[in-house]
Amino acid sequence: MRTNDDIEHVAAITEQLGFAHLDDLPCLRLQFGQATAVIALYGAQVLSYQPRNNQEILWLSPLATWHNQTPIRGGVPICWPWFGAISPILNPEQLALPNHGLVRTQLWQLKSKHCSAEGVSVTLETTIAYQPWFSKTPNTATKITLQLQLTLAQQLQINLRCNDAIVQQAALHSYFKVDDISQTQVQPLPLTYIDTTCAQVVTSKANTATFCTEVDRIYQHSEPMLKIQNSNLSVGIEQIGHDATVIWNPWRERSAKMTDLTEQSYKEFICVETAKLALDTAAPLNLTQHITLL
Repeated sequence: MRTNDDIEHVAAITEQLGFAHLDDLPCLRLQFGQATAVIALYGAQVLSYQPRNNQEILWLSPLATWHNQTPIRGGVPICWPWFGAISPILNPEQLALPNHGLVRTQLWQLKSKHCSAEGVSVTLETTIAYQPWFSKTPNTATKITLQLQLTLAQQLQINLRCNDAIVQQAALHSYFKVDDISQTQVQPLPLTYIDTTCAQVVTSKANTATFCTEVDRIYQHSEPMLKIQNSNLSVGIEQIGHDATVIWNPWRERSAKMTDLTEQSYKEFICVETAKLALDTAAPLNLTQHITLL
């Protein structure tokens, strides 16, 4: 019989088919001591992080699906090479393209894995035909490789990299599980933000976000360290390589209209997204989010 001392020293990476109700989804499970994480090969999407037994940090919709090129709702989706609706800067011909980019519905490949006394990690990789300016001119596409490295140790580290110097946006669109959205706070945030629900720049008197209605905000030049405070736990979020933090919750009316959310889903999560949104420079990407139970 495995003892608690044995569990404390486990460092393992295993393949598994399915997670939660997504019973045919190919995944990898990482374990380091009592901490576990699950990442899907579909979208290289982290689905679960439990720093201790049965203490889930991330939220996954009970109605999430992954078939028919459907993005999974919850966990940590990867938005790349654009965020939200594609900017005309990247899409001057106004082609019909999906929100949040091209890689959320790709099957990624396992590039490497590593176990040691310091932690466990996997690197997933996908290559796409990136067409500059999305021109319809033939033979202009360039093969671009994107890597996601997931490291589990005393915290969870998610690192998204693209070594090619291209015009690109990216976000780690993390869904954090909360007991009650109305009792949740995120801080410290800049006093000025872009409110995309009304397309206005807003200045607040407080550096803390609280929630009593739909929230969709872009906080530019946000701090490298943020904290989510809920009724029963605190989660630290360290951001590296970002130029913005996006805070999102759809609230009641919008949640009820979304096919992969229940009418009450909005009460159970807050999205705190580490993002690189500037489109003024062609540059490599190196975007990181560290998640720690405080």
